[in-house]
Amino acid sequence: MSTTSCKVAAAHIGRTCKHYRDGQCTSALALPLYGAHPSVGVCQVCEHYRGRPRGLGDVVEAAARLLGIKRAVKVVEHATGRQCGCPERRQALNEKYPTSVNGGIDETPKES
Repeated sequence: MSTTSCKVAAAHIGRTCKHYRDGQCTSALALPLYGAHPSVGVCQVCEHYRGRPRGLGDVVEAAARLLGIKRAVKVVEHATGRQCGCPERRQALNEKYPTSVNGGIDETPKES
């Protein structure tokens, strides 16, 4: 990735997270995993990301959080000891249906 495209990615996607302030990640959940100074690539796939949607996966995750579905899934995960796969599904949807330049979801899926 070139320096210019890295800066564009940082401005557009990676550094819009509410947990990224003053050049550091402040998420108590992400810090042990990625450290205080995560790369743009880490911010793009971080499951603790909270900011402008990076793609359809972020939109689905936000809806699940608002509707209480995410909390119910966490209860089931805790009770069964099995992971739901939500972070992987979120990342896959973000990659396949990324946010377009104008802020909407690009309706043309990316080839896998």
